[in-house]
Amino acid sequence: MKKIFEILPSSIDDENCILICEMSNEGFSFTIKDEIQNSFLGLGVYHFDKITPPVGFPIALQILFHQNEWLSKNFKKVIIVFSFPESVLIPFSLYDRKQNSEVLNLIHGDLSNNDTILTDVITGELIYNSYRVSTAIYDVLHAKFPNASYTHQYSILLKQEASDKNKLYIIFYTKKMVVSLIKDGKHQLINSFNYRTAEEITYTLLNICKQFDVENIALEISGLLEKNSTLFAEIYKYFETIDLTLLPENKNYSEEITQYPSHYFSHIFALDTCE
Repeated sequence: MKKIFEILPSSIDDENCILICEMSNEGFSFTIKDEIQNSFLGLGVYHFDKITPPVGFPIALQILFHQNEWLSKNFKKVIIVFSFPESVLIPFSLYDRKQNSEVLNLIHGDLSNNDTILTDVITGELIYNSYRVSTAIYDVLHAKFPNASYTHQYSILLKQEASDKNKLYIIFYTKKMVVSLIKDGKHQLINSFNYRTAEEITYTLLNICKQFDVENIALEISGLLEKNSTLFAEIYKYFETIDLTLLPENKNYSEEITQYPSHYFSHIFALDTCE
C-alpha cells in the first residue's frame, strides 16, 4: 500500500489509547487517541496501489499490518469503520434480518457471493443500516483486531446532530465522494458517488440539489482536497458558499497534526463520535 500520510508520536501509553480505523475501497486509515488526555496523538493514511486489483486488497492489508508496528499495540479499544457504498437503510417497521442479503442484492447487485453482512442499529432515526463487506477483508481485520467493534460510515453520519440550515456535506476520496444532505433540519440523503473528473462531481451535486429542490445551498468539504486545485475551482463555479471542515471541537491534537489543513483529516477524527 502507498503511504499518503504518517504522523506518529514517539511513544504512547497503550492502555489509555484507542485505535480508530477507516476501511474503504481506496485504502486504510487510522488515528490514535489518548482517552485520558482527550487528545489525538497521530494518524496514518494508506492507499491501495492503482495497479492492485480488488482481489489483492486483503494481501496488501496484511502486508501493511505486518510492517506497521503501531497497529500491533495493546490498545484499550479498537473501532473499525467501513466506508463501502453497499449499504441499505431500512426502517424498524420493515426490517427482517433474514432478508438482509436479498435487500442488498436487490439494491447493489448480486455479482459477489463472498461478502459478510453487518447491521448497525440507529435508534435515533428508527432505522437499521445493513451493509456488506468483502469477507476476505473482514477476515484480515478480524484476525488482526479480534476484539474490535464495527460500524459503517453512514451510521456515524446519521447519528451526528443535523444542522438547522440546509447544507451539503462532502467527504472527498481520490475516486469517490460521500455526500450527506441536510434539508429542513433532517437528513435527506447519504450516498457515495464515484467520479473521474471535476465535471462529474459538479453534475452530481447539482443533480442532488435539483432532485431535493434546494438552491444556493452551502457546502462543507472534508478529505484530501486542495483549495487551489482545479477540482475546487470547478465546484466554486456553481456554489458560492464552501466551508472546509474544522477539526472536531473539545478535543486536543498533536502539534504535528495541526500543521496540516484541518479538513484533510477532520472526517477521520469525527469517527470518534461513533460510540
